[in-house]
Order: sequence, then C-alpha cells, then structure tokens
Amino acid sequence: MIFVEGGTADGREAAEQLSARGMDVIYSSISNYNAPKQNTHLKWHIGTMDGDALEAFLKANAVTVFVDGTHPYAKAASVNAMAACQAVGLRYIRLERPGISAMTPEFQRIVRHFPDYDTMVAYLKDAPGNILATTGSRELAHYQPLDKERLYIRVLPTSGVLAKCEDLGYKPNHIAAMQGPFSKAMNVAMIENFDIHFVTTKDSGDIGGVTDKIAAAEACGAEMLCVDRPALDYPEIVTDAGELMSQL
Repeated sequence: MIFVEGGTADGREAAEQLSARGMDVIYSSISNYNAPKQNTHLKWHIGTMDGDALEAFLKANAVTVFVDGTHPYAKAASVNAMAACQAVGLRYIRLERPGISAMTPEFQRIVRHFPDYDTMVAYLKDAPGNILATTGSRELAHYQPLDKERLYIRVLPTSGVLAKCEDLGYKPNHIAAMQGPFSKAMNVAMIENFDIHFVTTKDSGDIGGVTDKIAAAEACGAEMLCVDRPALDYPEIVTDAGELMSQL
C-alpha cells in the first residue's frame, strides 16, 4: 500500500498515476476538494492526523511507501510525516515541485529572497511604494506592521477569506479576490492598475504561477520579493509524478 499525502495538484497527479498502474493507494488530504476520484485501487483519507495517529494509521493499513505531496510551505506536515515514517520504518519520498532555483539565471536574478516574513516586512517598511501581496490569506497577519494604504492583497474569493481580510483592516478597494493562477498579462494589469512597486510571493513553482508573476514584475519594473521555502532535510526527493513512478 502506498500512502500519498496530498492537498496539491502534485499529490493528486501522483495518486492518479499510481492507481492507474494498478498500485493500491490511499490519498490523504484535509478535505476532498480537488481530490482524485476514488476507484478500485485508490481510497481517500480526509482529515489531519498528529504523529501518533499517523503512525497507527500507517501500521493498520500496511503502508510500505509514504509519498509527501503536501505544499512546499507545509513544514509542519512534512516534519510530522518524516517522524512517523522513521518511527514505523517506512520509506519516505518527498514530491517537491521545482522552484525558482530551477529557473533560468535571467529569472533568478530578478528575485530578491528572504528567509522569513519578518525579514521581508522589515525591508518593505523602509522602501516606499505600493505592494501587491500574493502570498495568500494565511500569511496576511505578517503584513500588519505595514501601512495598509500601500498594500493590495490578492486572495481567494471565499466568504471566510474576505471576512479575515476585513477583520485585519483591509478596505474593499485593496482586496483582489480571485482564483489563480494568473497569466503574465493579468499580473501586468494588476501591477499597473495599483501602481505596484513590489510584488511578494512564495516559491510555489510554475503550478503556483510564479513564473508569470516574475515576468510581469520585470515587464513593469516592479521588484519581486520571495519568502523562501522552509529548509528541511528530506531523505529522498523526486520532482514530479513521472520521476516518482520510476523510483517505485
């Protein structure tokens, strides 16, 4: 049995390809949103598990390989998974989508990197100009030290997210609520419309639309700021479902 911890397009694709080849798969996510369809070889587990619960689940289901397809910034989930696999004695494989470091040097030189949000926000406090924050609603609290008149935030158009934005003090004309990823043209339009000097992003790879964000920022003369992925010592890494298949 192969356990795929998902919640991303990468994890979903891996589960689908594994089950299509007749391998028995359990796909785990916090919700069934965008999950692969269940079939003879693919079952769901919906919900989170702490370390003890995950260890028990892996043992009870005779899991032999754990594929971590969680988001690149889901540090706690990956740490929990590695610890459980070590305790149970399972092979752990990190499915890690390529990031900015895999892009061409021309793209890499455009991006200013930061180890965390506090460091990036400190930089922005001393740099004048409007900011387009595309790091997601979960990270909005990090921007609180900044003047909200400078901030334009791009978030998912759900009632819960919009309520959070309002609770944090954002005005409606500073909230761009829409579902991504976005093309270069759409990013350019937003940067120009809001007179943006800085675009903030996570290193979420092409699936997260980072390439188009960088291209748009360069075209508009805006500075691209990236909060880097958490540094974890993964025992084994593959970059896509195809490479994963070749390792099993």
